[in-house]
Amino acid sequence: MLVTIDGPAGSGKSSVARAVAERLGFINLNTGAAYRAVAYLALREGVEVDDGPALGDLAGRVGLTAEGAEIDGAPVPDEALRTPEVSAAASSVSSHPEVRRVLLSVQRAAAARASEDRGAVVEGRDIGTVVLPEAELKIFLSAAPEERARRRAAQSGREKELERIRAAMSLRDRQDSERETAPLKAAPDAVIVDTTDLSLDEVVSRVVELAQSLGRGA
Repeated sequence: MLVTIDGPAGSGKSSVARAVAERLGFINLNTGAAYRAVAYLALREGVEVDDGPALGDLAGRVGLTAEGAEIDGAPVPDEALRTPEVSAAASSVSSHPEVRRVLLSVQRAAAARASEDRGAVVEGRDIGTVVLPEAELKIFLSAAPEERARRRAAQSGREKELERIRAAMSLRDRQDSERETAPLKAAPDAVIVDTTDLSLDEVVSRVVELAQSLGRGA
């Protein structure tokens, strides 16, 4: 079974996806790690983030597993992919069709392996609409911008930078929603869950119940 969880930054995708996968006994795949890996490579090797063809070549060196992203077959520590510099570059990197075209096959292959094994919860921004439109259950998480910024600030220990984080997230939202290739939006058959006033457990329980109602999951 395939469960997709899409939504903007700070909507709770990663936390929800991990918990849902654990509850269902599924594999969790974070597709954003692949884009961050390309951004990390670009910064490390001096490739401009507006050079689509060169970034597409870098994407060919990136893999995706349940453990996270790989570069040339070697795992990349998550902390290396979560720096402010990589996060900023990843937004630009993900807008290039050349990158998305390469990583599309990487994401689909990883999801197919996980699904054949024991099922997968796949998170990202275009999973239900582009990567895995055939998924049995599609979830789109949303939350008020102020709450999303507060969560991201608390998660990174940067509460004093709340306004800057809110502005950066607003810019990312606009870029993701307005890009020509795979814009951020809910799939027509997605279940939209507003997480603003819900606890993590409440959101997870709702997604698990939906999966179980389809006759799958623990």
